[in-house]
Amino acid sequence: MASLVFKIQRWLKQPKVWRFVGFASTVIGLLFYAMSSAFNSLFGEWNLLKTFLYSVLSFIICVTVLFAKAWEHSSNLRIKAHMAFFVLTITSFYSFFFDKAAKGKPDAYGLVSCAAFAVMSLSLSRRTRCGFEVDMLYFFLGALIVQLMKIKWVLGIAGAGFSYFLIVLFSWLDDPQPEENGYIELQDQPQVIIQVGSLQPRESNASSGSAPVSTQPEANIQDQATIDGDSHSQKANADFALIKPHLLVSLKALKKQNQKIFGLLYGQSLVDSIQHDHNLFTDVIPLKIINRLNGAVKIAAANGFEKEWCQLYSSCRREFLHQCLSKLELEDLNNIDKNTLDRISSWREGFRIAIHKLFPAERRLCNRVFFGFSSLEDLTFMLICKELTVYFLNFANTVANTTPFENSWRSTLASQVEMFRGMCDMIPGLESVFPDQHSALLKIEAMMTRQRLGEKIRDVFKDMENLICCDSAIVDVVGDVDVLTYNIMYGLSVALRNWDIIEKALIEYPMGINKGGSYPSLSSQIARIVELLDNHLEAKCKTYTDPALGHVAMLNNVTFITQRVLHHPSIARFRSDNYSSANIWDEDWMKKCTAKIRQNLEDYKRSSWNEVLGLLKLDNNESLENNVAAESMKEKLKLFNVQFEEICCTQSKWFARDDIRKEIIVSVENILLPAYGSFVGRLQDVLGKAAYDYIQYGMLDIQDRLNRLFLGDKRMSR
Repeated sequence: MASLVFKIQRWLKQPKVWRFVGFASTVIGLLFYAMSSAFNSLFGEWNLLKTFLYSVLSFIICVTVLFAKAWEHSSNLRIKAHMAFFVLTITSFYSFFFDKAAKGKPDAYGLVSCAAFAVMSLSLSRRTRCGFEVDMLYFFLGALIVQLMKIKWVLGIAGAGFSYFLIVLFSWLDDPQPEENGYIELQDQPQVIIQVGSLQPRESNASSGSAPVSTQPEANIQDQATIDGDSHSQKANADFALIKPHLLVSLKALKKQNQKIFGLLYGQSLVDSIQHDHNLFTDVIPLKIINRLNGAVKIAAANGFEKEWCQLYSSCRREFLHQCLSKLELEDLNNIDKNTLDRISSWREGFRIAIHKLFPAERRLCNRVFFGFSSLEDLTFMLICKELTVYFLNFANTVANTTPFENSWRSTLASQVEMFRGMCDMIPGLESVFPDQHSALLKIEAMMTRQRLGEKIRDVFKDMENLICCDSAIVDVVGDVDVLTYNIMYGLSVALRNWDIIEKALIEYPMGINKGGSYPSLSSQIARIVELLDNHLEAKCKTYTDPALGHVAMLNNVTFITQRVLHHPSIARFRSDNYSSANIWDEDWMKKCTAKIRQNLEDYKRSSWNEVLGLLKLDNNESLENNVAAESMKEKLKLFNVQFEEICCTQSKWFARDDIRKEIIVSVENILLPAYGSFVGRLQDVLGKAAYDYIQYGMLDIQDRLNRLFLGDKRMSR
């Protein structure tokens, strides 16, 4: 009986039924009203203009009723309020003028038109939500009762009975919960459990004398079980098809409440709203809808469709979570590019809001909707949150799987460190949000992502060591700071800036054990990288074809390293604090670097300028009148001009950092200018004014040419 009632209710809820009923009742109502005495009392006798206007108005009303569903989702609260006010005003004016113009008793045409318009209003209430349909229903039913009582008051009882029937029908169709025992019992169906697998024929046992067993009956049983299983599956699908529309009514109401939430938040920040009201998403949903959803759970559970209901409900709530995520206006996490650090910041903000705000709100809502079904509640909650959680974990995995030194080594290392820090912060929240076994895989995946990030950070020093040992880059043609030096020092500064989190990764995911039986510390690994880099740079600078350029390159690299140590905020802070890294760049290390700078400067001067300075040496025993001495000095000056020009043209294309460049130039000036001045003075004493024919550079010219050295691409103009 209950199933029959439910089928009738399901048939009456079909939109096509009410579209036909509404259109037919509208046509009947308009025709009968045109022939009623009420129309003649209000508008007088018919003429051509009235006929035309009434026909146009009737056509518009019929088309509106016929296609009313098109406006079902387009009305908001403001439009509903205005529509209700408009209908109230029209019906009030009509009642006022009708009471003044009405004479005598109403005729049958008027009664039929009122009944038809009442049915039309009921039809509209089934297909639209504009806010005036029920008011129109009550108005026409009231008008029908009043007109019947004017004919004979006893007839008012019949009108009241008809009104009662339509109102009860409206309530019965609008209520998504069944009337009998709170749930619908489907016809009893036999439950068939089929073990899927292949049936192997039994082999005869000759030793025991048993006869072979035929496999034909077993095959028949398997075929019959398959047929029965398919039949049962089809019947179960048919049964769920009966229940599904009933369940969707509750979800439809929930979706409308979701849109109402975003309407309330219009122009406001979702984050701020959630911060101020943790129960925002649950408090806005009326208790009536919560009870309907709980009733839907009971219906599904009573008929064995728990999983199907979980899928429907979780799909609805996942859609809501995605809308919430879009409201946060976070960076797109689908691509990894140069703005990875900005995306990680968005990732942390979004994941934090999801774990600490959105997911707990969903848990509270599930607790109310699935009250009395705890296991079903846990499963549904996991299905709701799984997709969004996997979305955030996929981004973390992408960062974890990015290979260092592949494209942008610096951003990769910093990104993985920040992501590991974020995962360390998020996992406790995940464990508190997902305490049940249904979410165990999500927690395991989060822990594995954290482990991958930790191992990547742990291996960064091994990657640095491999990068140094396998460096086969061509030496820089201008002697600038080596790219390897930039990368290694940046990596070390990242390590020091994030000392606590990297040390945490090394402790939780240690490398191999040292000879002493302990795990290598962060301080010892940094010291080893610094030593390897220093030895590698010394060996690489010896490969320059011009030894002087090798010394300039070494000066650039060592100066860059020392300045990075002395002035970089993260390194300077760790040198000043009592960290174990302080012994890496202590005073002895700084003295060693200073000595290395002085030594390379001396080696540069010796390899570049010793031969030139040798041409400027004077023999004090030479006589001023000795013509041989004069010729020798002219030849030396000529060679000096040529070699000085070659050195300046070559080394002006080299590059040195500003501080080391000034130091080199001053050091060269200190040895070259006095020697050149003495040589030119002696030549003037020997040749007199004729010496100016051989002097190509004055003292200021020498200084000007030296000041143009080591400018890189800035060429020296002659």
